[in-house]
Amino acid sequence: MKPTLPHASIFKKLFQSEESRFLLGTAAKVWGISMLVELIVAYIMYTNIRLNFYFYRAHGYAGIENLSEAYFQHVLADSIDALPWILGFHIAIFFMGLYIGHLMLRPFKRIGEYCVAVVEEPNTVYRNEEFSAYRLLTRFSEIFFEHLRDCRGKNKLVSREIPPQYMGIHKPVFDGPFVFHFSFFLIIVMIVSIIAIMGFATDIHENTTQIALRMIKADPKVMSAYFQDQAFLVDEMWWLTGILVVGLHVLMGFHLYAQVSGAAFGIFATMRSFMKGSWQSRVHLVGYSYLRDSTRSINKYLDWVQKNLPH
Repeated sequence: MKPTLPHASIFKKLFQSEESRFLLGTAAKVWGISMLVELIVAYIMYTNIRLNFYFYRAHGYAGIENLSEAYFQHVLADSIDALPWILGFHIAIFFMGLYIGHLMLRPFKRIGEYCVAVVEEPNTVYRNEEFSAYRLLTRFSEIFFEHLRDCRGKNKLVSREIPPQYMGIHKPVFDGPFVFHFSFFLIIVMIVSIIAIMGFATDIHENTTQIALRMIKADPKVMSAYFQDQAFLVDEMWWLTGILVVGLHVLMGFHLYAQVSGAAFGIFATMRSFMKGSWQSRVHLVGYSYLRDSTRSINKYLDWVQKNLPH
């Protein structure tokens, strides 16, 4: 029998729960955007370095063919020295993605944890964070759990009139505060990504320029025009990087929001139906396996209330 490596066991457990897979998947998506943009920019810059090499060879530096390896090493020297920082940057982006995933799941976990705690301690008060996400769900859950707490105090399960602002909602609604909340962290990732990626691109361009000034003896007008075009290329790279990073993160924001907005509405709709007197209402979500533990806790509490309170 082959022994199981401890690290392999830990790695396997990391992917066992749907919640951990969701968190890791979210982190991988956030990290993947920065990585994709970085690879695109790196390819463009590498192509530019090669074109510069051909330009230098054509303008008076015949010996550069024999020094091509040294040329590329010099141009990429700062990037090679910065590899530990690049690695640290990607690790930080990944952990930022984990935190964004945590923010998305936190309101559901708080509701689930409360449902577990209130069975044992009826006087437990449900409180939201000041800047809680999914305002439709979290604000209504305060009303819902307070109503059930009153029912337990009276030892009778009764229905209650639904506040008018929660009537007429039959599909997920756009939650501006939540989008702003977690978009704040995406904005941080965007800004850091743009600065980091273009910082390396600018260093490469400066190294290329320094080599040209030292090695090439060409017509000053030709050199001036060439380096003006080079500066224009760097400006275009700033725009390209910014558009790619912002555009992809906006798409990512809507994608992540779609992954939880339907679940938030489903739980809200169940609470609303239960409070109106439909005691059989339970949360049944399809495609939200990463919220299963939270929804199971909600349903267990509703089962307990229906079973233990006369109605």
